[in-house]
Amino acid sequence: MTIRLTWDECEEQFQEASEEKLQFDPSDELDVTLKYDARYARGWLRRIDLREGIQLEIDKSQSTDSTIVNFPEYESSYITCYFTLSGNGQGTIASRRSEILYPYTTGKYWLRSCGLNPQIIEGYDIKPWFSVIIYIHQSILRSFETSPKGELSKNLQNLIRPLSQKFYVRSGNIEPMMFTVLQQILHCPYQGMVKRAYLESKVIELMALVLDHEVVIQQGEAKKVSLKPEQIERIHYARELILQNLSKPLSVAELSSRVGLNEFLLKRGFNHCFGTSPWKMGREERLETAKRLLAEQDISVTEVAYRVGYANLCSFSEAFKRKFDISPKKYQKKWR
Repeated sequence: MTIRLTWDECEEQFQEASEEKLQFDPSDELDVTLKYDARYARGWLRRIDLREGIQLEIDKSQSTDSTIVNFPEYESSYITCYFTLSGNGQGTIASRRSEILYPYTTGKYWLRSCGLNPQIIEGYDIKPWFSVIIYIHQSILRSFETSPKGELSKNLQNLIRPLSQKFYVRSGNIEPMMFTVLQQILHCPYQGMVKRAYLESKVIELMALVLDHEVVIQQGEAKKVSLKPEQIERIHYARELILQNLSKPLSVAELSSRVGLNEFLLKRGFNHCFGTSPWKMGREERLETAKRLLAEQDISVTEVAYRVGYANLCSFSEAFKRKFDISPKKYQKKWR
């Protein structure tokens, strides 16, 4: 059986279940979590209005049956970013069902500009659903612009469109840095004002990673880069700097400055020479070094984390377990 809902019906299920609100933070009236109507799904949707123009949603649920939702055409002033951590589904234009606009696939995200959204048909299966959604008003994005004329960067202009113009959308993979920030959002240890400040900073950080990816795409990252011998030499020097600074990792901006290459060329050149990014290489080397230290030296896990550049023990443990499928503490015990 397939459940078919209009958008109004989809919203009404939360109103009907509003008396069963969950409260992750009772001190924050703008942090509201609603349970799904049990006729359609099990689980909850958490909505946090961080400030005017920035909203965060966390959806953790499971449909009772396959679900199809019909969204009407509408105008939106918000840029939306949707991260699927678990689940499967897709969104298509109602008049062209074969054209997939929104892939709701585990490990992927999609970015949508403001503008005119056509009538969309969205379908979801009954797998457990876990997603994080960010809504950023176009005025927030413009507030970061540094152009004297107040114009948005050429590579990001496609995200802010007249409301009468068809929206822009693209999808991408949730990269490791994005995943780390998503986990920090989901496991926020604070409440009240501190929670709001923390979550807002993480939402901005996550959007910065998405926008950086957008800039690279607009610059033509997929095109082959022709490197000169001296540029290849500088890229290899950047690798040496990464290996020499595992305890105090250098940012891409710092690497770029020290080797004399712009950030775009450094990233593309790194991928061309080593098949990975500067950040990924640094992370892999740090974790491999940590593994060796845990096996060979009689020091605490906290000290190991510090030596390989992790200020947060929890972040180190999560990264180590993702890579080696074992916690650093358990790995250390195997060698003692």
